[in-house]
Amino acid sequence: MIVSICDDTPETIACQGVLDAINAQIAVLDRHGVIVAANRAWLRSVAATSDDHLFQIGTNYRDAWNDDRSIFAGVAREASEGIAAVLRGERACFTCEYRRETEDGERWFRLEATALKQGGAVLTNTDITAHQVHATLTRLREQNQRLQSRMRRRQRLTRAPRQSLRLLIEQTTRLARANAELQQFTSVVSHELREPLRTVTGFLDLLRRRYSDQLDERAREYVSFAYDGAARMQSLIEKLLAYARLDQHRPDIRPVDCNDVLARAIGMLQIAIDERQAEITFDPLPTVAGDDVELGLVFRNLLSNAIKFHGDERPRIHIGAQRQKNEWLFTVRDHGIGIAAEDTRRIFDMFVRTHSRSRFPGSGIGLAICRKVITRHGGRIWVERPADGGSLFCFTLPALS
Repeated sequence: MIVSICDDTPETIACQGVLDAINAQIAVLDRHGVIVAANRAWLRSVAATSDDHLFQIGTNYRDAWNDDRSIFAGVAREASEGIAAVLRGERACFTCEYRRETEDGERWFRLEATALKQGGAVLTNTDITAHQVHATLTRLREQNQRLQSRMRRRQRLTRAPRQSLRLLIEQTTRLARANAELQQFTSVVSHELREPLRTVTGFLDLLRRRYSDQLDERAREYVSFAYDGAARMQSLIEKLLAYARLDQHRPDIRPVDCNDVLARAIGMLQIAIDERQAEITFDPLPTVAGDDVELGLVFRNLLSNAIKFHGDERPRIHIGAQRQKNEWLFTVRDHGIGIAAEDTRRIFDMFVRTHSRSRFPGSGIGLAICRKVITRHGGRIWVERPADGGSLFCFTLPALS
């Protein structure tokens, strides 16, 4: 819970201690826009960085918003208007993203205003620089692919002049540098972001389990908000790492029995299958040339989505395979809520979500991982919309010669 300026009960003090450990900067506004409570991160990062009298408890956020000394001075005007709309009850929440220079360099932040049932709003200012890592990774991968293409062209030259050899050396050096940057970003995401999130999530879970009966309804609501946000970020980082690792090594291609791969995927999803009472059937699957670990990611993500988006009835899923000339066509058929026609292409892009997070939690990276793996194996992946509802995911893999 976030402590009010005049609230010093033991319950509120306990919540203050927990929320002060959260990296997100949090403040509570009353219905008039006056800051009535704030955690330590807000006071240290927002109030202290702006000016001695700006954004402190007891001040009105409107008075400080356009002040040149405010850290929000560069944020678009609609941010202040969006918060005002939340306070007036015209909208449930408002979100905007912005960047600013800090002592650690340029950082990206997300400012969110969420309405409270009893009036007022919660302001959360969160460092989302990790999200921007994806854009950098994409740029480096594209550069990597261009350099590899140039290298292949150079290698086809049977009598390359000295100048061409010098260019090839330069391209090789750039390729090595790009790979090193990719590994560096992966390391940053892995160590600098995951460990603090684990600590925060652990303490919040401890608070919910041991002290839940000592907290009032508002305190439990605040702790739940913080826990859900930390859990979503942890899941996002894990999926982003899985996506980035695909580019750090070549697939270990060998004969793979897809029946074994599917069995392992079902085993890893057994808890979700039992909870939803999912019915999974499959035809005999072939042996293909591939990386069994990466192909396991494909089956696991497709099955997980089919279980999650099952609709009102229990999930019914069928996996099939059919030989087509020099390749195998795999299908994963479900009878869930289906996919809108306009989303059939974009769902394979990073961070794309077609449903609200509150109804269907997830990171929006699973299908992007599937496309990456299938493409690396020389295949294609797409989704179809059967006439009787549900979804039909299809992907191809080269047949063994």
